[in-house]
Amino acid sequence: MQVVLIDTFIVPEESKTVLLQETRKIQRFLKTLRGFVEGFVYEKTAGDSRVNIVTTAVWESDAAMENAKKTAAAQFQKLGFNPQQLMRDLNVEAGRAVYRRTPY
Repeated sequence: MQVVLIDTFIVPEESKTVLLQETRKIQRFLKTLRGFVEGFVYEKTAGDSRVNIVTTAVWESDAAMENAKKTAAAQFQKLGFNPQQLMRDLNVEAGRAVYRRTPY
């Protein structure tokens, strides 16, 4: 069964461009990892939720997702990239959850 990592972001308007640029770099890397199925970026265009950006990454299994987390953490450390610091610098509120995906 596929596993979906969903990140939600509350992003100040002045930080959106930088956040999207940085997340695209991460997403390009994630797409190369074994077990990656698909991913999307959603930008809110209407509605009253404070969340204005959502990203998803679908993995073929729990094991693939766990491997991706470890591989990404090692890559970030190698590059000196700190996602948590980026969120603080951009004044972004982020949330993360893992879901099982089934068709309906």
